[in-house]
Formats: sequence, structure tokens, C-alpha cells
Amino acid sequence: MVEFRTFHNCDPPEILKLWHASELGPSAAEGFPTEILELFVFSQPFFDRKSFFVAVEADRVVGFSHASFAPNATETALDLNQGIISALVIHPEHRRRGIGRQLIEQAHVYLKSRGATTVVAGAGLDRNGFYNGVYGGLQASGYSVTAAPWSEFFAALGYAVRGSTSILHRDLTTGRDPVSSRLIRHRRRLNLVITDRVGDQSWWWHVRFGQLDSLKFELQERHDESVVACGEIVGLDVYVPKWGVRSVGIRNVAVPEEQRRHGYGLSLVLEVCRRLREQHIQLIEAQLEQKNSAAHDLFAAAGFEQIQELMTFERAL
Repeated sequence: MVEFRTFHNCDPPEILKLWHASELGPSAAEGFPTEILELFVFSQPFFDRKSFFVAVEADRVVGFSHASFAPNATETALDLNQGIISALVIHPEHRRRGIGRQLIEQAHVYLKSRGATTVVAGAGLDRNGFYNGVYGGLQASGYSVTAAPWSEFFAALGYAVRGSTSILHRDLTTGRDPVSSRLIRHRRRLNLVITDRVGDQSWWWHVRFGQLDSLKFELQERHDESVVACGEIVGLDVYVPKWGVRSVGIRNVAVPEEQRRHGYGLSLVLEVCRRLREQHIQLIEAQLEQKNSAAHDLFAAAGFEQIQELMTFERAL
């Protein structure tokens, strides 16, 4: 008989066994110890054991769901109106037995008790405070479409598709960077400035990425140091056992509005790739909203290819 209850302090070793046995797809890290789950999940300042539901059979954890909340508009705290399902994991041998449904329904009860009016399963880009660094690659932005029939599962629970996040990779050990006269002029005229301590980020950034190595990049005009493009990279060291290569994620690539349509974003991404290649980084990842066509065009021009898709689902409470 399966028992449902909330999180106990003795659960992490069993949860880790479940994680590694659940075939979570290419976007899930593997081969890491319990301390990694502690770092990216249970030690988060807003972790609430009452929001973490486990299914136990004969003292063995066979499933769990994790409810939480999205950040507010200023990324200074959680918004209790916006519930999210941060994670749902069921052991392959226990699927299609109603365990997932019961775990999600318990998550709904918790979220409504805290004031949530909507819930997004999978959270979405930049909205999940947990599992960043161990699921999804750069971010835990949704559920892998190749790992399980998530659309059918959540549709049966009254959810509708909210959107999707594309995962793009570029192998830095093969291929060549594109070359054009404009890119050559940019390299002559611009400097790449690298900052190894990111101090001007929000609380929400620090609780998600503060435990990971990160660098900020700025492409600046040489004559006046004005910034024409910027971005950051985050280390993905936990994925080394799964992917077998050193990898990083690139995020928040931005160009000031008055500097757009000059190719500065592409120049920044290519220069970052060149510097990472010199440091023997073999793989770089980006995550983009599926509907962001401009960003897709930029990363395609830089040699990135889509390898995975993460879906999110939404319903009212």
C-alpha cells in the first residue's frame, strides 16, 4: 500500500535513489550525491517541508511532488498568488497507478491554502526556485517532452499548455565561427570585459545561481567604454557525469535598444564561445522561450542547435 505524507528530514537519500532510477531524460543530471539535492533544493531559504509530498511504499520513496511559488515582479520575494509545481517524479515501476494524480492534488491543496489562484506546472523560464543546476540544464524551466507523456497527464488534471522553452546546444570542439566583414569590424572596435563577481543581481538570481560559478560579459566600445551588448554564463559542473564534457550555460544576452540591428548580440555570443574554447569548455547551452524568434535567429546564426524542449502547463485553482 502506498502512503502519502509530507517531507521528513531522513528522506533525501531515498529521494536521490528515486531520482537516479526514474529515467528523467537528457535534461536531468545524474551521478551526483545527496549533498547536491541539499544545495539546490532542501537548503533553499524558502523551502517548506509542507509543500513537498512523497509517496512511500514499504519504506521506499516511489514518487514526490514539490509545490512552490513564482517570484514577484521585482524578484525580491515570492508571489503567493502564483503557484508552481517545481517537480514531479514517479518511479517507472509505479506509473499509471494514480500516484502522480494524488501527489499533484495534494500540491493543489497546499497552494490554495497559501493563497495561490493559479498554478503553472513546470514553472517556466526564470520562475523556478528549485532544481536549477540538476534539471533542465541551465534552468529548471519545464518538463522534458521526451521523458514522459506530460501533455496527456496534465490535461487529465485540467491543465492547458502554457508554453515551452527550447534548449539549444553548441559543441565548441567542432565547426567554425561564422565570419563577415561586420563581425571583423566589431572585433577591431570593441572590447570584451569579463567580471567574475556578479554583485548587481536580484535576490531571486542569488538564490537560484549563487551557488554556481558565473561570469558577466560586456561588449564595450573602446573609445568610451559604452556597453553595446551584455550577457552572463553559469557553470554546469553537475552535468559532467551525465554529459561527459565540461559545459556552461549562457543567459540574459541583451543589447540596448538604441544599439540593436547592428549584430552586437551575435558578436558577443561568438566572442564568449571563443573565450570558453580557449578555457577548454566543450559545450555551451542556451534556453529560449519558443516564441522568442529574434533570440532563436541570433543563436542559430552563432551555430546553436535545438536539442530538447521543456513544456509548461497552467490551470486556475
